[in-house]
Amino acid sequence: MKTKKPVAATVASLEQEGDFCILTIKPPAKFRFKPGQFVKIYLDSKLKQFEPFSFFSAPEEKKVMFMFGSSSPFTKKLAAKKKGSKFYIEGPYGDFTISKTPNNSVLICKGLGLIPISSIGKSLIDNKKKLNIYLLYENMDKSDVMNEGRLVEFDKHKQVNILMTLLNERPMEWPGKIGPITAEMIKDFVPGPKAKDYYICGPATFVNRIRDTLKELRVPEKRISSEQWD
Repeated sequence: MKTKKPVAATVASLEQEGDFCILTIKPPAKFRFKPGQFVKIYLDSKLKQFEPFSFFSAPEEKKVMFMFGSSSPFTKKLAAKKKGSKFYIEGPYGDFTISKTPNNSVLICKGLGLIPISSIGKSLIDNKKKLNIYLLYENMDKSDVMNEGRLVEFDKHKQVNILMTLLNERPMEWPGKIGPITAEMIKDFVPGPKAKDYYICGPATFVNRIRDTLKELRVPEKRISSEQWD
């Protein structure tokens, strides 16, 4: 991965949404990125410490946004920044992005994996081909479901289908499923699953499990893209 020079960016707004922050930035001139990519964020010009952040927004949107939890010392400092204050970004980086010829797609994520999947999903929705999109979102509990506003936005589009599932909880009036995402669940939800493109994001154990599930469904490897963390 070729290293890029960090450049200054400005905080346009910081909004709290539950346990998460949505950071909207004013990027440097001619800044470009692809859906699903990430940048390294430095808090100041000393450039001594950084953390990676995936884009929450898509390139087609007017705003450049990131979403993050403010539980670590680094993210607490980032969340405390004021409108108009500067910080530094390096990138974008990453190959987890949509193909040059997008197809009907299945987006599968767990927890924070929704952040880059949101960027990819929004870009696919805005594609002129009016692609059919299937989003499967797995969480431990209902409280772990993040950015319901984005999910509601996606659900307004006729070509988008959303299925959420929980592992540890059975809340009353839950519209989704209970239990892990399985081959049977995908077959029931996604018509012709072997003919779709797949984007998977989440913890390594989750991504590996979903890859094994897609292998069970005989989805060609070339149709699968994934991003994971330990």
